[in-house]
Amino acid sequence: MAVSREGHKGRAPVTASGARRFEWFHCKRPVFQFVGLFAVLMGLFYALTFIPLMNRKALPGLQKANARVSTAILNVFGEGASSDSTSISSPRYSVNIAHGCDAIEPTALFIAAVLAFPAPLRSKVPALFAGTLVLLLLNLVRIVSLFYTGVYWPRAFETMHVDVWQPAFIVLSLFLWTLWAVWASKPKSRTTDVTT
Repeated sequence: MAVSREGHKGRAPVTASGARRFEWFHCKRPVFQFVGLFAVLMGLFYALTFIPLMNRKALPGLQKANARVSTAILNVFGEGASSDSTSISSPRYSVNIAHGCDAIEPTALFIAAVLAFPAPLRSKVPALFAGTLVLLLLNLVRIVSLFYTGVYWPRAFETMHVDVWQPAFIVLSLFLWTLWAVWASKPKSRTTDVTT
């Protein structure tokens, strides 16, 4: 039986290389979706930081909260520190918590990565709370450690602040996300009820 090819005159034939490219793109589509959504969420975060309410109220409020809690931790160690707005002062050293020392960017990075990852919402919600809490607590460790760096090794303060803690925070937020993503990607075992 002969098959007429006249119906395909206006359509370009699909070559083997074109089929491979389409198959490759189809296989990588979740990656492209993740990267695209992640970029949009991070862009939204940076756009929000330009809003006066965020810039003048929320972010300074977070910096003040970091200063107060860090002061309380230092006083547990007998530092006799006090906080005034975003600064921590003691007889031995003083630090100021500026934008960038509030853990907001690494936390936003973590949150955007979790939200963009193709996983069920029920696994994202606990990760968002736990990861954010870990990063905020770690930021207190960073502030206290920088205070003691200033007390005992002031020449290394800028190195610890800029070259050590800032990249370490980014790496840690990505590490936390990776741990969660590996866990969220594992197939969950289902238990089936057997009735007799």
